[in-house]
Amino acid sequence: MTGPVPILGEENVRKAARIRTRIVVCGLMIWAAGIVVRLIQLQIFSHGKANELVIFQNQVEVKIFPERGSIFDRDGRIFAQSVPSPSVFYSPAAGENPAPMMESVKKLLPVLGLTQADVARIRSEVGKGNKFVWIKRKVDEETAARVKTLGLNGISSLEEPRRIYPQGRAAAHVLGAVDIDNKGQAGVELRYNTALRGEQGTQIIFRDAQKRDYHVEQLRAPERGRDIFLTLDATIQYIAQREIEKAVADNQAGWGVVIISEPETGEILAMASAPSYDPNRFPSADREGLYERAIRTQIEPGSTFKIVTAAAALENRRVATYETFDCRAEAIDVAGGPIRDHKPFGILTFSGVIAESSNIGTIQIGRRIGSDLLYKAIKDFGFGERTGIDLPAEIRGSIRSPQEWTRRSLDSLSVGYEIAVTPLQILQAANIVANRGVLIPPRIVRTVDGRPVRSAEDEAAPARIISAQTAEKLIDILERVVLDGTGTAAAIPGYSVAGKTGTSQIYDPAARAYSISRHTASFVGFVPADKPTLSMIVVLNEPKTSAYYGGQVAAPVFREIALRVLRYRHVFPSSDGRAILAAAAPKESRR
Repeated sequence: MTGPVPILGEENVRKAARIRTRIVVCGLMIWAAGIVVRLIQLQIFSHGKANELVIFQNQVEVKIFPERGSIFDRDGRIFAQSVPSPSVFYSPAAGENPAPMMESVKKLLPVLGLTQADVARIRSEVGKGNKFVWIKRKVDEETAARVKTLGLNGISSLEEPRRIYPQGRAAAHVLGAVDIDNKGQAGVELRYNTALRGEQGTQIIFRDAQKRDYHVEQLRAPERGRDIFLTLDATIQYIAQREIEKAVADNQAGWGVVIISEPETGEILAMASAPSYDPNRFPSADREGLYERAIRTQIEPGSTFKIVTAAAALENRRVATYETFDCRAEAIDVAGGPIRDHKPFGILTFSGVIAESSNIGTIQIGRRIGSDLLYKAIKDFGFGERTGIDLPAEIRGSIRSPQEWTRRSLDSLSVGYEIAVTPLQILQAANIVANRGVLIPPRIVRTVDGRPVRSAEDEAAPARIISAQTAEKLIDILERVVLDGTGTAAAIPGYSVAGKTGTSQIYDPAARAYSISRHTASFVGFVPADKPTLSMIVVLNEPKTSAYYGGQVAAPVFREIALRVLRYRHVFPSSDGRAILAAAAPKESRR
């Protein structure tokens, strides 16, 4: 009897199972090998690149802007300071499609007040693959909070310092302003930008998978900028700014300048121009308002320059104070056409010539001095050179050498024409007289980071320009200008005032002649004359009212400002017209 017959299909099934098992095992081995190879690639060959990608997607390194140093007046009142302000930015993930981001930007349009130019800039920067894109910088806290409530992916904010100027227009031209990156653009902000700006720091912002900030780590702390104390007095600056703006408006002038200084130290107490601007709104300021007139505008000074002519005549003994000059004519013949007086004066003494501001008399005096000695006096008084004040962009003015003079030049220069000067240069000349012949250069910065600002001129002995005897004679003459000459409108009851008026015609290049309707009016002086505590120049360009002489429009401004400043500084009048300097009051009561 035969046994059971094997089923032929069972062997095939077992064989197929073994094949499938081998295939699966081989697949698993290949898969495992692939993982190992990929791990080797990622951990060894591509580790750096992968690490950078993770960091790019989850960390943002940003700059920390330092707090800019503050600017104070001489008594510690704030002219400029920095305050924290939120700035909104966008940080994309690697390879992120910019389209959704631009949708987020559109949602921010009404919140941040973005313009189409802003949107175009943002789109351009995102399209370039920039890792960090500013949306709107230095917004207020309320706006930043509204942005945060929107919860837009990739949109964050950080704080950076924003510059503010609590005094507004006061001292705007001295202070200057900064740009959006807190870089100085003009004035002290530009001149001392390196000291004020400080050093940047850096920080990392960590984000989760949804690009939400969850941690901030500081890599390098920012270094705060250094503080600066100016010679300006905020109260005096306010008075000067208010009065020069009023004078420009009342006289319908093109512009005006007031500079007030302390002759003995050269410190500038106020420097005001009109029109002016608000440095808090620097980018949108009017171009005319931005222009610094005190040290960048050239004028032909006219009769204020007769201070130099008179000083040269006395110093070189070309005249005696008792000498007389024939000023009966209305004009004097000079090369190129006559030069006139505003009225016939008759016979005037040397003092009378200056007090009445007679062109005819001054030209006679200038001819006695001669070209070489007058030119030397002009250069000795600092004309044609910068005063060295610690502000940027000061100009030299211009004066030609005698070799370039025409036959008319000596006569013209004697009365303040054919020379271009700045208002500050004229004030410096008056200060030389006030300081009894010694030049003390003007300065406007007292300390940087608590250290006095010193120049080579500060270290050297003061330069003597004219003798003390000449200066004393000039002071007596300049007092007479105010007592009974052209500057009576500058007189202050109870105070001895010394000064000089100036009225110059403005040259018209188109007509190649001096205009008979356009003038620059000025007054420069100091008070008390015997021991000056302040000096001042007032310039009004092109007054358009019926009054345009310096004695009519500039001298009254001098009087109004000087009276307020003298009271503020506790310089009291005396019955004999000589001022009495009060004992220094505590700072609290002087403010």
